[in-house]
Amino acid sequence: MQIHKLQSERSQQIQEMHHVSALCAKVLASRGLKDEQIAELLQKPQLADPFTANGMQEVAKRIYQAKQNKERVMVCGDYDADGICSTAILVDALRRYGIQAGFYIPNRFAEGYGLQKHTVELAHEKGYSLLITVDNGVKALDALTEARNRGVDVIVTDHHAMDEEFPCLYLLHPFLMGERFETLSGAGVALEISRALLGEVKEHVVLACVAAIADVMPLRQETRAIVQLGLQYLRQGICQPIQLLANDRYPKWDETLIAFQIVPKLNTTGRLADIANANNTVRYLLSTNLEQLQHMAKQIRELNDRRKTMSDDMVKVARTLVRPEYRFQLLFHDSFHEGMAGLVAGKLSEELQLPVMVAAQREQMFKGSIRSLDLLDLTTFFDACRPSLSAYGGHKAAAGIGFPYENKQIVQDYVNTRMEGIHFQQEKSYDVIPIRVQEATLAEVESLSVLGPFGCGFEEPLFYLEEASVQGCRLLGNREHAKWILSDSLEAMYFRCGNAYERLHEKNNVNFIGNLRINSFMGRKKVNIFVTEAY
Repeated sequence: MQIHKLQSERSQQIQEMHHVSALCAKVLASRGLKDEQIAELLQKPQLADPFTANGMQEVAKRIYQAKQNKERVMVCGDYDADGICSTAILVDALRRYGIQAGFYIPNRFAEGYGLQKHTVELAHEKGYSLLITVDNGVKALDALTEARNRGVDVIVTDHHAMDEEFPCLYLLHPFLMGERFETLSGAGVALEISRALLGEVKEHVVLACVAAIADVMPLRQETRAIVQLGLQYLRQGICQPIQLLANDRYPKWDETLIAFQIVPKLNTTGRLADIANANNTVRYLLSTNLEQLQHMAKQIRELNDRRKTMSDDMVKVARTLVRPEYRFQLLFHDSFHEGMAGLVAGKLSEELQLPVMVAAQREQMFKGSIRSLDLLDLTTFFDACRPSLSAYGGHKAAAGIGFPYENKQIVQDYVNTRMEGIHFQQEKSYDVIPIRVQEATLAEVESLSVLGPFGCGFEEPLFYLEEASVQGCRLLGNREHAKWILSDSLEAMYFRCGNAYERLHEKNNVNFIGNLRINSFMGRKKVNIFVTEAY
């Protein structure tokens, strides 16, 4: 384990210049930010003018033309949380704008990802003359060709990696929209269209906020403002469909709650496409009928509970397939469910600190997901293997993959051969901010909220309590978790602590690395360090 203690010499200067707490100043100093970057970070969130985005003028003009000509417009979405939120944003925006808009999200198993040729055919037959993709489209070359042959216009809005040559008349993509917009999710792009047509609709900002957290987008530029405003609006009770998916009646909205309570529920219908329909989740997000919303929210929660059981069972099987001699785990099993592949790959990748592919067999095809923890760049890793794949796409650290059963050995051999020339550090390494127990007061820890939201590109700070004096410790929750009492107002919580308690419970002084948060119980607040490592 490597511990890198971050320097914070400028903290006093930052504290005085930017009027922040001592702990906030330490965090900002440790990031090496310039004063103008700090000022931007602390300023009131403000969204950019959507018409400054490259391509927006042309897209807005085409949508205005559709309104004037009374055209029917179909929004073509995706089945994950970002795609579902994107679809709901744009459908609602078009309808508010006065356009007759429909939508369609493909079945994950029967149709696969993205705009399909047969969807274009059906849309054209039903009288749609304009299709708008959200969170997909840059890989749909066959479908786009079919649309062009039928005289159907397509506006592609997507944020996935795309080929340089892209045959599309209307394209909105963060890579092309300009620096301010380069971190947008699919729903972030949909939000910019909504704002161009209508101005700000707070419900749309909330959905784009949820989607940005779901897709782990870098929290910089426009995306940071979207998430800040979205959280602000949620705390005001805005966006009833999202409010009803929280576990508590009076949720304390932050990025962590969205990631762990909201996003999995929105993803559930797409993951369980054999028993549910992601289009119904879009209808849920579009509904304004409270009775209907409450009924549908209950159904979504029950479906998510079923998904949890299924994924837990699948993780247990997957663990038995791990071969420690391989640095890229390829896991196949007859019992695997395609919709759970990403969840299981992510969980095992975290556990093993290795790239993991989990693939399920459907008929004569393997379909699955890969997670790499950024150890590999998945946008390029399989480039030389593309002829053997039937489907591939995604981001640097997460991708979807498909290939025929007979190509399984080819894929395995390719991965193993490629990994021979790749070396990455597997030893755990932590960048930490050293603090004393006395610095972790309620006021100081609460002040960290001004730096939020935390996430990709602006991670929650890791603090280091060195040789902290222990007043007591005990096991919790079926002996899986441990708690150390460090003072009357400071406790260390180590969830799924493994053998840490056995190693440390008799020690008077322990080193803790973790995140500082406030825990409220029975009206009393305490500072907790949520432990990542203890020794």
